[in-house]
Parts: sequence; C-alpha cells; structure tokens
Amino acid sequence: MNNLFVLFDPACAFCRRCKIWLQSQKQIVTLTFIEANSKDAKCIFPALNHEKTLAELTVVSDRGGVYQGTKAWLICLWALRDYRNWASTLGTPELLPVAQKFITMISSNRKTLSRIC
Repeated sequence: MNNLFVLFDPACAFCRRCKIWLQSQKQIVTLTFIEANSKDAKCIFPALNHEKTLAELTVVSDRGGVYQGTKAWLICLWALRDYRNWASTLGTPELLPVAQKFITMISSNRKTLSRIC
C-alpha cells in the first residue's frame, strides 16, 4: 500500500485541524486528502455513500480497501511513522473497544470541537 485517500469534511474546523496535523507528520504511507462529497470524490470513488463520508471519516487505500470510523482513524495513524505502533496497539482486541468509544465520542462532538478550534 502506497497511498491512502482521506475523505474529510471541509466545512468542519475540527476536521480541517486534523488534516493539517496529519499532513505535518512524517508519513510512511502517503495521505492524500479529498473533500468529502465533492465532485472529485464522487468521480474517483463512485461506489461510496458520499453522504456518509460527511458524517464519518472515510479512508480508501490504493488497493481498494475502504475504512470508516474507528478503522479509518487507526489506518491514518498507521500511515504515520511516529504513530504506527500506537495504531497497532489500539487495534488489538483488548484496546479496540476503548478506541471505538473514544473516537465515537470525538466524532459525535466534532461540531463543539470545531467551535473551540
């Protein structure tokens, strides 16, 4: 895997801050950012539910794998040199439920977080 396409909500300040942070990190796998529900996203990924990509982080690999929600966050961390081990640890059966609860909490409060950002 050489590239991950990250579909993000450009209207969400929290999402834009996450994008900036991800771009600032050293990447093992290239992260390419595409605005969710955009013409480009619909053209490149016609089979996706594009309304859902606005509500839930979606990542598509250059091999066709689709990751949403918690798995999308973890694959983004996995792509980063300094966070790959964290992604592997958080993805274990013991910690995945905790990661899911945390990510669900963050995602469901992203509008509030956007106001803070």
